[in-house]
Amino acid sequence: MAPSQSVGGGQVPVNCKLCDRDRPIQWKCMDCSILMCGHCKDKVHSQFKNAQDHKIISKEEIGLHNEELDFTNIKCDKHGQSSCLYCNACDVLVCPTCIAKAHKRHDLIEISDAYNRKMEALKQGQSKMQRNNSNMKAKKDELNKLMSVENSKYSKVRKDIVSHEKTVKDQIEKYFKDLLNELDQSHETGLKTLKSDLYAISVFTNQTNDKINQVQDFIRIPIATEFFKKVKIMENYTEIKEPQTKSSYRSSLKFVPGNVIQSDIGSLQDDGNYLTETNISLVINNEYQTELEAIAFVSPCDDHSIWLSSGIKGMLERIKPEGTNLRLISKFNIIVCGMAVTLSYQLLLIVQ
Repeated sequence: MAPSQSVGGGQVPVNCKLCDRDRPIQWKCMDCSILMCGHCKDKVHSQFKNAQDHKIISKEEIGLHNEELDFTNIKCDKHGQSSCLYCNACDVLVCPTCIAKAHKRHDLIEISDAYNRKMEALKQGQSKMQRNNSNMKAKKDELNKLMSVENSKYSKVRKDIVSHEKTVKDQIEKYFKDLLNELDQSHETGLKTLKSDLYAISVFTNQTNDKINQVQDFIRIPIATEFFKKVKIMENYTEIKEPQTKSSYRSSLKFVPGNVIQSDIGSLQDDGNYLTETNISLVINNEYQTELEAIAFVSPCDDHSIWLSSGIKGMLERIKPEGTNLRLISKFNIIVCGMAVTLSYQLLLIVQ
């Protein structure tokens, strides 16, 4: 089905601009500013002059490319001049005066490159939240199934107890009431943990859904000035931790029937814990190239920088991932036989 646009408060379908057939819109040429179907992209647009140099995006990306951002008129907050570069070291836009006064020897890059890096980081953060939401949905489904099993088991055990109670009548009524109370308490205790984890997952899902939508809206922001004013807040939005749920949950006690005499009526026994399935998956988020001959040891720091050692190759580096690159912070010629970071992020080395 073709996309639609708002006209006079209503919705009308958008057709391919290169043909009059009812084909679904699949592509947009950013240079020609036209929407087209797959057939016209391959057969018609490809015949345009310099068509091979045109930027064509899929329909899924159209919402992210409503218009090109203007990086040439972002005023410096301190000096009022137009910002001309982006300082990687300080994570700020800089104008010529900023560079002359404080950023002359810093790692400076094009504003468009900084924008692309920030945009990529936001998208990765958004993807991470979406994966987290997917994991929590699976966990929620698993816990709901577990609760259903628990309720069914509870009902059966309770019926067994009541049925057995009728066989021994009044002489053991008090003992049966004690059994029921113990079962109810055990069941309630087990459900409290399940309900607590389900509530935590629901709160997490609601919060991340809101933040995902906020990040998505922010990604579409057409004004670069507003983008860089709030991008740090948006980056923090993507750092959200999943709630820690239990790996196992206490099961209701089961009933074991006995004889008529009180000592053999029966007792409630622990039926063990349900073990929830732990899904562990390894996902490669980024790949980086290093000039080290080999990497023998890796230790992270609290500022997101990383210590890398080539071991007997005799090189120790501290680097920081930035976008798709690694920024070198410090470098030492030293043979490292062992490396670790303390809880206070102090580096411990075993050297030769």
